[in-house]
Amino acid sequence: MTEIQQTLRATRLLPHHAAIALVALMTLVHIALAFVAELGGDEAHYALYGLMPDWSYFDHPPLVGWLQIIPMWLFPSDWGARIVPIGLYVALNWLLYRLTLSLFLALPLRAASSSPASNQQTEQACSVCDWRGFWSIALLNGTLMFPLMGFGMLPDDPLLVIVLALVWLVWEMLKTEQASLKQWLLLGILVGLAALSKYTAVTLVVSLLAVLIIEKRWQWLTDKGLWLAVLVALLVISPLIYWNAIHDWASFVYQLNHGTHNPDWRLERLLRSQAAQFAVYLPLLFLLGWWMLFARHNYRSRPHRLLLLFALPVFALFLWSSGREENLPHWPSLAWLLLIPLVVDWLWQRRQRLMIRGLVYLQILFSVILVTLLHSLMFSSWIAFDDHKHPLQGELGWEAAAQTATELQTQLTNESNPAQPLPLFVSNWSYASHLTWYVRPQPVYVTTGKQTQFEFWFGRAAPGMDGLLVVPHYETVPPQTNRPNRFEQCEPVKTLPIESKHSIIVSYYFYHCRNYLR
Repeated sequence: MTEIQQTLRATRLLPHHAAIALVALMTLVHIALAFVAELGGDEAHYALYGLMPDWSYFDHPPLVGWLQIIPMWLFPSDWGARIVPIGLYVALNWLLYRLTLSLFLALPLRAASSSPASNQQTEQACSVCDWRGFWSIALLNGTLMFPLMGFGMLPDDPLLVIVLALVWLVWEMLKTEQASLKQWLLLGILVGLAALSKYTAVTLVVSLLAVLIIEKRWQWLTDKGLWLAVLVALLVISPLIYWNAIHDWASFVYQLNHGTHNPDWRLERLLRSQAAQFAVYLPLLFLLGWWMLFARHNYRSRPHRLLLLFALPVFALFLWSSGREENLPHWPSLAWLLLIPLVVDWLWQRRQRLMIRGLVYLQILFSVILVTLLHSLMFSSWIAFDDHKHPLQGELGWEAAAQTATELQTQLTNESNPAQPLPLFVSNWSYASHLTWYVRPQPVYVTTGKQTQFEFWFGRAAPGMDGLLVVPHYETVPPQTNRPNRFEQCEPVKTLPIESKHSIIVSYYFYHCRNYLR
């Protein structure tokens, strides 16, 4: 880190200049990708939220959909669905940079002085001290997970931004004996918005209580501002409560059962979840992040302790739930984000050590190669994978599959209802999101029999319906028939291979199916 630092200082590049350049580069990459890459399943799902706005939704709170309403109204396209996440990622980088400085640096970002000599000394000090902010966003962008989240919309995108702002606010509140009414009002708004982003924001309540107890802020309990914050937070989340109240609390029930449907807790599920996180957050953040959790000295420093108090409940929640159901690696992203400043500060304090510099150089090289490789594959499938072995196969080819499906609808007869086109079916809500996005506004039905958001949008498929079933090769081919929530029989009508220059990426199978069974 030291030699890199000296090179940057020799070019008179200040840390905020380097940070702006890095964020600008990633933003340009994301904008370019927005115009060439198909929407992923989650992206399509939340874009549909924006096209069909509601007080809330079955599988997530509403903020992720509300943020997409205006882009979907103005630019209902693949690239339009990426405007908000790209903007949120810029905000996330800025907040992480400033939060790192606020927590760990005694000097301000820049200091004004009437004396040129004083200004020169301040600038030199900034070039040494303030680099922790830059290295925080470098580590953020040096993972595989966070840049992907900054490109495609997920409920985590607004949550990460909101929680960083919340941690920064709590840090400011801890600096004073008496928090202002404005700070309490903002706290209530941020907690409410976090709850509107993702249900796992419930960990924030645990974190805030832990801050109150461990920092001995007992006076907060008698501060009218605290109860104003509670009232404001409840007011902010009232649309979420209202939607659930008129839908038999469907979303709450779904989330409670989502990570607990396996009765037994298994270590191998947890280990597979951790392996996936190791792969997408990369070794430096993953290994040192876990070390930060167990390093006792971190709990003696208020800045370090504050970050840990917000990260630990998230880790605890997903360590427990991953034993019952394997976690997707972005689910605990908030905890890994909060560990970034801790890891960077630990490395910074030891930057003179040869081994530390070697680790940083290796991480930089590793990150540049992997991040470039991942983004290049999203631009073009230029690597010769074996047929049906492309790592992004689940996200590719759906636009062509949708076009083929609509063509087949004009060729096939809907025997159960000749006046209507043959309705479209898939076997999974994620496939339904892909397909619905490209065939909108017509409905798509899911054959699993489980409740999904699509039943709230389109209703359940009626018994006896005929349909055109779209099946990617990684599903059961041919599809199961003559059982509940399946068709009595299915006849193959077409196969659509999606090819690159080197191999078949994915194949889609189309079946004319008759007599849907319930």
